[in-house]
Formats: sequence, C-alpha cells, structure tokens
Amino acid sequence: MNVKKLFYKYLSFHSFLINKNNYNNTKLNNLFKGKNIMSHIKPNYFICIPLNDNKIIINELLNIQKFVVSKFDLLNECIIEKEKFHISLLILYVKNKTQIDLSKEAFNEAINEIKKINKKNLYFKSLDTFHNDVLYLSLNEESNDYIILLANIFRKCFEKRNIKIVYNSRKHVNNHKNEPNNKNEPNNKNEPNNKNEPNNKNEPNNKKEQNEQNKITPHLTLMKNSHLSRIYMNRKPKIFPDYYSNFDLTKLLTEHITPNKIQLLEMDIDPKTSYYKIISEFSFS
Repeated sequence: MNVKKLFYKYLSFHSFLINKNNYNNTKLNNLFKGKNIMSHIKPNYFICIPLNDNKIIINELLNIQKFVVSKFDLLNECIIEKEKFHISLLILYVKNKTQIDLSKEAFNEAINEIKKINKKNLYFKSLDTFHNDVLYLSLNEESNDYIILLANIFRKCFEKRNIKIVYNSRKHVNNHKNEPNNKNEPNNKNEPNNKNEPNNKNEPNNKKEQNEQNKITPHLTLMKNSHLSRIYMNRKPKIFPDYYSNFDLTKLLTEHITPNKIQLLEMDIDPKTSYYKIISEFSFS
C-alpha cells in the first residue's frame, strides 16, 4: 500500500514538473516572439458604452447565443448575460488604489474631450472571434471609426498616467510582419525616390498613431470561453465559425444603438446590482 502511495506521489510530482516546464517554455517563447506580455496579466478594469433598452437588439443578441449553443451545448457556459452587454472602448490593468484614483482622473479628462464631439448612433456589421475564444459583433466602418476616436482619447489620457492598456485586436495579435507580399502588387524596391516629394517630419508620430489604432477592435462581446468553469482535456472548447456563420443578421443590421452612457468599470460583479462595479460614469445629454 505504501509503495502505491509513493508511486502516485511520484506521478503527481512528475506531472507538476512537466506542466511547470511547459508553462515556462511557453512564456519564454512568447517573450522571444515579441508577443504581448500582458497576456500573462489578467485585466481588471475596462471602459465601455453599455447597451440601452433596445429590445429588438437584445433579443437578437440572445438569439445568436442560442444559435451557437444549439451547435455545441457545452458553450452554454460561455454566454454573457444580457444585463452586461456593452461596446468595449478600452481594457485596462490597474495595479493599486493610487492607479484607481489616476484612472478616475484620466476618465474625467477624456470625457471633457468627448463632450466636444458629436454623438453618433452605432450600427453592427458581422460576427467574428478573437482566436475562437471570444465571440463578438463588429461595427460598421463609420461606427468603428467613431469608437476608435473615443478609445484613442481615453488611451492618451490613461497612457499619460502610466496605466497599462490591454489590447484585443486581431491585427495586433496576429502581427502583420508575417504577412506574405501581395503578388499582384508592383514591386517598388528598385524605383528611385521622388525627390520632389515633401519629407513629412511627423511621419513617425503618424505611424505610431496608426499602430495604436490597429490595436483596437471595437466590438460587443456575446460569448467567451474563459467563463467556462471546467477545462476539458486540458483545453477550453473553442467557438468555431461553423457555430455562428449561418446566423441571419438581417434584422440586427437594421437596428442601431444610441449611446447613453460611458462607464469605467471594475470587472468584479457588484452583488447588489449583478452588474460590474461602477467606478466612474458619464451620461450623454
């Protein structure tokens, strides 16, 4: 019996060492590949536009969730409750109380800038995922540009105070450096530079601004597999395109969201409201 116990202890310890080694190797690989270090830090705050009481939109969002679950019922655990539907603007990692106070300050500064901008209605475009882990609705081009404009105002105010921003963009994660060149495009490597072309001194700043914009994917989250309480075969079940691509979005695409509020929220749930903990809030007039 003692031999058995020793054997099981050995197996457990061996498994622990393997898992730890795999984790360390993965972490090192991510560092060498230049992946976002923030993938190892769990975001805990975010800024969003909560959904208003448009019943048609909410019902259609619930129908999408039901449609996906009908394809794979295990994903029922992944659904976002209708009370929590929102358009994400910025995802944050706030370290301590000092940074919470700075976050409130940054939020208020950004709101003062946003008040100068005309509010726009938001229209949806299509369903997509982040790595088949998070199912979301993207926005049409005009709505997308408006949300990116708001997000960049917040980004500058939070970066100024050294508060970490966690990016979610497919473009940012997939990194365009590995994209093959388009064979149909002419090769301009041997073409001489146009001497008459003005030298844009602001080009580095413009490129930086463009890179920051490419890191943001405005979206409304519908499901995420991080909500799963169990892991199956050491993996989270994925949300594959087959589960949602055939859903008819016609009804949803004719509707729009009129932003009523912008909120700075903690990701923890307030037991009194069953909603995220509200840190700061702005209501459009």
